[in-house]
Amino acid sequence: MYVMRRMNGKTIAWSLLSLSLGTSAAFAQEKEDSTANQFSSRPIAEGDILMKRTLWRRVDLKEKQNISMFSKNNEITRYLLEAAKAGLIDAYTNDSCATKITGDELHKRILIPNQTAGLSAEEIAAGFGEPAKTDDGWGAKPKAEPTKQAVTPDDGWGKKDTKPEAAAEDDGWGPPKKKSSKKKNGKTEVAKEEVPVVEQPKVDTTFQTEVAATEEEYFPEQLNILEIKEDWTFDKKRSRLYNDIQTLSIILPSEQTATGLELPVASFRYKDVERLFRSDPKKYIWYNTHNTAQNKNLADAFDLRLFYGRITKFSNASDKAFLDIYNGDKEALIKSLNYEQELMELEHGLWEY
Repeated sequence: MYVMRRMNGKTIAWSLLSLSLGTSAAFAQEKEDSTANQFSSRPIAEGDILMKRTLWRRVDLKEKQNISMFSKNNEITRYLLEAAKAGLIDAYTNDSCATKITGDELHKRILIPNQTAGLSAEEIAAGFGEPAKTDDGWGAKPKAEPTKQAVTPDDGWGKKDTKPEAAAEDDGWGPPKKKSSKKKNGKTEVAKEEVPVVEQPKVDTTFQTEVAATEEEYFPEQLNILEIKEDWTFDKKRSRLYNDIQTLSIILPSEQTATGLELPVASFRYKDVERLFRSDPKKYIWYNTHNTAQNKNLADAFDLRLFYGRITKFSNASDKAFLDIYNGDKEALIKSLNYEQELMELEHGLWEY
């Protein structure tokens, strides 16, 4: 009996110990997951990262290598904007993905400028669009027409009628009615001629009020620049390099803006974008120009790196792009290509390590 009690006590002790270890392991696992990258579709634990650099790539969708993402009616910018307006994915103001923008704000960001028809409020206040005034523009009042004197009609024999009647003129509404005389209480009364009432033409006030603006958006084929933010990460546990895409940003090209500067439209987390693309593999396609039977999903195209994007910026203390560091576009382009080669050499060195 004593032995059984002792065994029961050991069993209870082992059970409590296993429960405590399991709880601590669960907390450790939860803590490890919380350190993973929340923007990545395949996050890498921070403890497994040997080296990391953040890169910004400019993808021109009209280039030959990228045209498969920008085929007619299958533009990737069209899919991103339509999904954001429908609420399928979240849109953000920039690639930090800290501030969301609503569908109405996104609509305002892609409106074509200078599309307001009619006159502005300042032009209406200045007097444009008002009906023509009666003066001559110099402050003088219009001259009154001289009164027409009654002309005594001639009877054709050189004699003038002593009791002439005013010549009846046709006012455009048919021949005038003759005056008729009636006797009332021994007196002759002349009936008044009925003159038809002519309505005055209404003043056209079309230009007095501002016409509603024609809210036209840019076409998807006009939004042909993507900016990809990715982490160049070397995983020491798997001993391989990963290009971990973080965000996708749509950029309005400089030729479409009045200032000649490129303007950001919206940014999206790649984690949300990949889930959208894989939700309908037959809709969100990467168009294969050589074999349409082998069209791929856009998510697979990103995983296979079937696009080309020139590096415009890398993570640095001053947060400057190549154009800010070097003078001139040509020198910035050369330094960008050199930096690409340096990353390849660094990758080979990490393999030897």
